[in-house]
Amino acid sequence: MSLISIPFLIFVIILLIIYYKIPKEHQWKVLLIFSLVFYMWVRPLYVVFILTSIISTWFLMKNPVKSHFILTIIINLGILIVFRYSIYFDIHDLIVPFGISFYTFMTLGYAHDCYDKKIEPSDNFFHYALFILYFPQITEGPIGTYQHMKDQLISYHGFELSNIKEGGYRIIKGLFKKLVIAGRLNYYVNTVFSTPNMYGGLTLIIAVFFYAIELYADFSGYMDIACGISKMLGINLAENFRRPYFSRNIQEYWRRWHISLNEWFKNHLMLPAVTSKWNKKISKVMYKIFPKAKKGNIRTVFPLILVWIVTGIWHGAEVVYIGWGVYFAIIMLFSVCTASYIKKLREKLHWNDDNTFIKIFQTLRTFLIVCIGEVMFRAESMKDALFIYKTIFTKTRISIQTILAALTPFGNGNQAVASVIIVILLIAGLFIIELLQEKGSALFTGHRYVYGCILLIITALFGVMGQSGFMYQAF
Repeated sequence: MSLISIPFLIFVIILLIIYYKIPKEHQWKVLLIFSLVFYMWVRPLYVVFILTSIISTWFLMKNPVKSHFILTIIINLGILIVFRYSIYFDIHDLIVPFGISFYTFMTLGYAHDCYDKKIEPSDNFFHYALFILYFPQITEGPIGTYQHMKDQLISYHGFELSNIKEGGYRIIKGLFKKLVIAGRLNYYVNTVFSTPNMYGGLTLIIAVFFYAIELYADFSGYMDIACGISKMLGINLAENFRRPYFSRNIQEYWRRWHISLNEWFKNHLMLPAVTSKWNKKISKVMYKIFPKAKKGNIRTVFPLILVWIVTGIWHGAEVVYIGWGVYFAIIMLFSVCTASYIKKLREKLHWNDDNTFIKIFQTLRTFLIVCIGEVMFRAESMKDALFIYKTIFTKTRISIQTILAALTPFGNGNQAVASVIIVILLIAGLFIIELLQEKGSALFTGHRYVYGCILLIITALFGVMGQSGFMYQAF
């Protein structure tokens, strides 16, 4: 069931009515039943696999010993690998259960926290089942933690109009991002990336820029809708985006983009890898080779590489995703290893990070680094990605002819010009909203419901209807 559909709207309205009318001791049970219905809506058979994951993890982690933890990993990763990566083993008939990557991370995160004794194992199977099945977050996240969600899910929530209003605004904002921004950019991006050899460097640059905006609008738009629905129920999901394109360096960017996934990798892969015996042994050898390097930097080298390769493979086993992971691993390592030298250089140059021009430079530099990496993330093959890089860096020309050629994916003549003007205005509008929110401006916080009404009107006028799927559902 898509979050952008009439059946889902009816589903949410019925849920809200029952949820706030039911006696408080049964409220969480209603949430569990509706979450199960939501998951079974399209393909009821696939509930077998998520229930297998839920049941096995809950029972095994009641006694979180090492053997149970390892068996939990094998079961959950086994199901994920069979469905997500079966196509790479010439098995093409399996349809991937939706949300499998996200709920697998939640079950493994829960198991790891139990094993590390960060949390007490759940003593109520149905409470744990609700944590995994909770419908706003199951399709694309955020990847919730048991300690953050448990009390919220099972506690009673009385009806509050402020929650309905705030949640409604988030939903409208999400619909604007998805249907208007991502919807308008989707056709251009798909057209260019499907046949990149037909376009010049300027067109490819525009397509890469549009893709970066489309990806953010689509993914963060989903999160706004999911968080808005959850807020209406009195439940606060973790924020998954904090305006990442305002980041001033690449580390900050990854602290602001897909926050729950990056937190998961940090807590359940990066930190365990840093403190592991194998990494300590490698670090000793590396420190002998590079005696002037900081020990902290040496210890993070191989865990960083591991995390980014796994991140790439999580998105897909194609070479482009692995290349994307390696690219960001190199960027992150370079940033970490040169941090002390850059700091000294700034001191010598009397570099003022509060200077507006420096802020703009750092932000644009970070965005450019991200866009270069996203070419691999979007390209249909590594061959296409390399062609795009080559064309952009060797064949980009700016002239009347190349500008007109860049308009062709939008259509011909006046249609193309009108489309370009609309897209530029819409992206500018999104930028202004995000900038006001980034600065915590009273102009944003004091008038956001007015903005909500304006966004709703714009969505009705310019939204590309019929695009109910979200990009990250593929992962």
